[in-house]
Amino acid sequence: MARSKPAVGKLNLGAQCDCCCNSFPIAISEISPDGCCAEAAAWAGNGDFIHLTIAERIEVNGRIAARDGRKATIRFFGQIHPHVIDQLARAAA
Repeated sequence: MARSKPAVGKLNLGAQCDCCCNSFPIAISEISPDGCCAEAAAWAGNGDFIHLTIAERIEVNGRIAARDGRKATIRFFGQIHPHVIDQLARAAA
């Protein structure tokens, strides 16, 4: 299995998170084909299923892998193509 590209850091990429019957905005600070790091006002527990809409055009499901206050690490089910990651990074720069 090929290794994914490293996460793109220092982003401020907007997204919408649907989790536990709640929908709220998040700010993605890093993203890779496998997952992302994001901040939100409130998160559900670790391991919770979530649905993200990133930059109003990319939809992906995932789980909260870890939380630390307002920050969370999210692992995607499947992957986002590296070319799309590059496009998102350029748009957020």
